[in-house]
Amino acid sequence: MAKFIDSDVNWFDHIHSRIKSVFLDQLTYQGCFAEVHCPDESSPTKYHAGIWGWNTWCGIHDMIPLAEPEVCQIMQNTFELGLRHVEPETGLLPHTIIIGPQGTIGSVIEYRTYSGAHGEGYNLDNIICWAKMMLEFVLYTRNLQWFTTEKLAIVEGSINYILDNLRKSYNPHLIAAGIEGDWTENTNWEADNANVNVNMHHCLQLLAGVESLFGSVEKVEKYLQIADDISLAYNLLSSRGGFWDEKRGHYIHGNDGKGERIYGDDYFETTANIFAILWGTADQEKTSSIWKFIDSHPEIELPYPVLTNLYPRSSPRRPDYGHSVSNGDTWFTLGAHAAVARFCSGYIDRATRMFKAIIDYELKEGTIHNNIYPDGSVNADWSPEMANYGSLFTILTEGLLGLRPTSEGLLIHPYPLGGMSYLKMLKPLYYAGKPFYLNVKFGGQKLIRVRVKAVSRPAHDIQENAFVLRPYFPSGATVVMEYGA
Repeated sequence: MAKFIDSDVNWFDHIHSRIKSVFLDQLTYQGCFAEVHCPDESSPTKYHAGIWGWNTWCGIHDMIPLAEPEVCQIMQNTFELGLRHVEPETGLLPHTIIIGPQGTIGSVIEYRTYSGAHGEGYNLDNIICWAKMMLEFVLYTRNLQWFTTEKLAIVEGSINYILDNLRKSYNPHLIAAGIEGDWTENTNWEADNANVNVNMHHCLQLLAGVESLFGSVEKVEKYLQIADDISLAYNLLSSRGGFWDEKRGHYIHGNDGKGERIYGDDYFETTANIFAILWGTADQEKTSSIWKFIDSHPEIELPYPVLTNLYPRSSPRRPDYGHSVSNGDTWFTLGAHAAVARFCSGYIDRATRMFKAIIDYELKEGTIHNNIYPDGSVNADWSPEMANYGSLFTILTEGLLGLRPTSEGLLIHPYPLGGMSYLKMLKPLYYAGKPFYLNVKFGGQKLIRVRVKAVSRPAHDIQENAFVLRPYFPSGATVVMEYGA
């Protein structure tokens, strides 16, 4: 019997239970979410190792609308750690907060990968993701009592430092990252980095939304303009200092701003391409070209979605762990976001199959690992791995329910996965600090009617077959959406 979602397609219902069984029972330490490491030379038992920006964002950002107040408190506790540990000289949020041998959170604070011990640069993806998960939390909860102007100023300071200081070396509109400076920690070069720039493009959109909640019109315009500048530069031909490889029909990974020193023209960097589609950096023509490339290389999505990169990276660099990481292996968090991008492009059946592959794997294995290699073997050092476990919530929140918080309200655009004809939430979702229930009837692709607490909503609340739930809805209300021909 269903406990969370009642539907004629029943393979989503267990996902909500993973909040407790995985995140609360295994990935919570001293009131914060933290990664675990399996036993090694430093400990005979599994232990909590630290809090990484990218991994934590992947793990929890799509959990927010599913989370009851006590879970949101753990998120806030986690965010507070980041806010308290900015780099004094720069104001940058952390790359990671390490839990030391004595169990002390923050025994080491890293801003550069491995603290720059071997010349590594700032890990900008992790730093940006600390900001992003706070911003998304605020857009979902609208909790401005907790997220004060002082906290906003810390986030702004971190983002502004990157924008003001790390766009000078190459293309003046793009952010340069140093060695191991993006989430993959697999670059032995310094250049404008596509992964970091698409991440920042998304971050600036979120920041503009939060600035709108504070009534900061000038800052909204400022950050949206910078986001547009990044997007325009991102889409320039690689020969002109951008990331678009016209010959191969996809984005590259790195560029020296002149097209003379390029990285990723001999391999396919999934992050730079998938998130460009998902977050609106890529236009329709480039989106179609990227899907054409992926469709001609099905091994990117099969048997498990998706590979971090197709073909070996040029100039990779990581310490020797005895196995490779984020170099041609599968990360389910990328797979879930790639499937959402497939949805946005109309590939409903393909996205459904990708989601089902992730869900079936987790049920079979009883966990989700750090990564899966093409031969089916795994890196189990971090199991259950926070970032990739977040793929389940991405499947539910961005996929099935189609939720996206904005400054105007909560955008709801459900997708009928796997031939689904209806869905009914048996437990509440959360927005603006209040619970609500969602019932959807699928009889076609056009949203024809929306009722909130049995009252029909006006036409201006329906946008391109999605509904905008305004934050002033009655607590506990039921949103009924009907799709037809």
